[in-house]
Amino acid sequence: MASSDWTIKPAPSTSEVDASLRWVVFTLTAKSALWLVVGSFLTLLASVKLHAPAMMSTASWLTYGRLLPAGWSALVYGFLGQAGVAVGLWLLARTCVQKLQTPLLVVLGGCLWNLGVLAGVIGILAGHSTGREWLEMPAGAMAVLVLGAGVIGTAGWVTYSARTESSPYPSAWFVLLALLAFVWFGTVALMMLGGEGARGVVQVLVQRWFAEGLLKLWLGALGLAVILHELPTLVNRPLASRQLALVGFWALVFFAPWGATGHGDPVPRWLVSAGIAGKTLATVGVLAIGLNLLKTLEGAWGTLFGTLRGRLIGVAALSYVGGGMLQFLGSLRSVSSVVGLTWFHAGLEWLLVGGGVMLAVIAVLPETFERATGRALAPGLISAHAWLTMVGVILVAIPLLLAGVVQGSALAKVAGTYMESLQGSMHFVRLSSLGFTLFFIGQFALLAGVLNVGREMLMDFVGIAKGWAAVPGDRKGVGARS
Repeated sequence: MASSDWTIKPAPSTSEVDASLRWVVFTLTAKSALWLVVGSFLTLLASVKLHAPAMMSTASWLTYGRLLPAGWSALVYGFLGQAGVAVGLWLLARTCVQKLQTPLLVVLGGCLWNLGVLAGVIGILAGHSTGREWLEMPAGAMAVLVLGAGVIGTAGWVTYSARTESSPYPSAWFVLLALLAFVWFGTVALMMLGGEGARGVVQVLVQRWFAEGLLKLWLGALGLAVILHELPTLVNRPLASRQLALVGFWALVFFAPWGATGHGDPVPRWLVSAGIAGKTLATVGVLAIGLNLLKTLEGAWGTLFGTLRGRLIGVAALSYVGGGMLQFLGSLRSVSSVVGLTWFHAGLEWLLVGGGVMLAVIAVLPETFERATGRALAPGLISAHAWLTMVGVILVAIPLLLAGVVQGSALAKVAGTYMESLQGSMHFVRLSSLGFTLFFIGQFALLAGVLNVGREMLMDFVGIAKGWAAVPGDRKGVGARS
């Protein structure tokens, strides 16, 4: 055997790693930006209909029960499911010091994913929703999503296996977890809820398990990957403790999906106890992550919040840790008896998904896009998008949380009626509609920036094609003249 066969190939340069994701990042970002506009518009309409139910009431596909799940699906699966994967694959390749392997698989998986989202959103608006939270899409559309996620996950796993860095940064763990989690939870949910699968109360347990798994181990893992990577970079410090990151990782993996039940749920008491125990142990992981970030940030809060990108990452970290603690408190009997079945849970979802994940993704998405494609998004558009999105998410989450507390406190009074408690909380719900409006307006800035870069790339391609087409003609003319 020749000695050259034993030669270890050198690690690719940073520019080579970035270039390997060029078309993957561009296509996923462009499609996700479009879904972001669609999802924010549908959720805005749903919010307005809460205090103006007569608006467009003659069209069945514009009812609140269809607009909200369709908009939420477009935001979660259409935007975060693609922008999060684009950022996650970039972080994975960077931390593993390896070019993205099999990028065509990611492109194929992205096509399947968009087909599934399109079919799912149309199916919900057409009245074919399953009625299960986070699983409203028809089973066929969800199956296509799982297939697309499996194809993309394969590319991520191959990239991780081909790493040249023996001990990747903790962000790589969470990205790999996210790439595999959706396939696992989606496959099990489809098998359990389809055909002659689970019946009765077991359907509720499967739905809750699926939603909790996606919230913590799919979206939550993507958000944590970005936060753990960006926060130390922004303050120019190493992560305080790799061991704390490991504790947080395994605590979330083992216990987060089992926190699917709480007080007041129509399930046997031992399942309620198991759910509360799962939330409690998963909170250990959240606290470990929070302590790690706090130790990393010690004395550098001003540095972090001194830039717009740092503010996004800071708010995302606070939203993730704060939302995790509120979720744990909401599982306790004394708190659950007040905020159960109120606006509180909608506000908590927006705090965790919109604040903890979405803000983290949009903080690093412009850099990912620029390094992968070699073209920067317009700074003014990116700044407008970041500010409007951040303020919009805060004005959605906080008022809904407060509305839940007000509504629950009013319900606890024996003298009050349900409608009185609902009317007392509507001031906060109307304020959340302002947040939805700002959120919707901000998404056009991102879409405009991506479309502008796409136009520039198209013009460059047309120029190159014209150059190629002109060469044979020039040569033919030269031959004729000679």
